[in-house]
Amino acid sequence: MQADMASLPLDGPLTVRTIKTVHDTLLKALAGNHAVQVDCTAADSVDLSFIQLLLAARRSAHEAGKQLTLAAPASGALLAALEQGGFLPHARPDPFWSGAA
Repeated sequence: MQADMASLPLDGPLTVRTIKTVHDTLLKALAGNHAVQVDCTAADSVDLSFIQLLLAARRSAHEAGKQLTLAAPASGALLAALEQGGFLPHARPDPFWSGAA
């Protein structure tokens, strides 16, 4: 039986070196819950592999009738990686990164 919502705190490095573990943790959370709220405010480093994982997981969750959101607007290491990677266009920013979607 699935729970309604799970909070998934992620901290430390969220990079290519840890992405397999993060991927497995995220898949497990999505498998057992209708909605997952990812809290990466304590991340000390983020790279594009984590951003790609979040975007792919959000799409897969949506296709499965589930929801993946951020617990708080992107800040710190996540915000820096999003800015460096060009993921925050000024004209039409994705509400996912603000925690609004």
